[in-house]
Amino acid sequence: MRLFALLFALLIAACAPQNPPPGEAPGFPPDRASAIGEACGGLMGLYCAGENAYCAYPRDAMCGAADQTGICRERPQVCTREYRPVCGCDGETYPNACEAASAGTSVAYEGTCRKP
Repeated sequence: MRLFALLFALLIAACAPQNPPPGEAPGFPPDRASAIGEACGGLMGLYCAGENAYCAYPRDAMCGAADQTGICRERPQVCTREYRPVCGCDGETYPNACEAASAGTSVAYEGTCRKP
């Protein structure tokens, strides 16, 4: 009986959900992960693999609306102190486009974010 209980416990542990490897978004299959320089977003819901990557959308892509695609880029590690405010796709105002990219978001438009 103890052997059966031990085998049952091992079976349950093996079937438990595993944490995704670092850099993979939880709940997304690894085959939807894009590397730096590859497409992201779009109908397939591609995401950028790696903690230091983000999906950079062109300004005319409206932050990925209507299933627009972007390109996976590395987040900048160092930005200048230039003050040219931009509104990020996350609805936050950043001092410049580099700071938005460093936070992992694309620029929606130049200027501070307009709050409703």
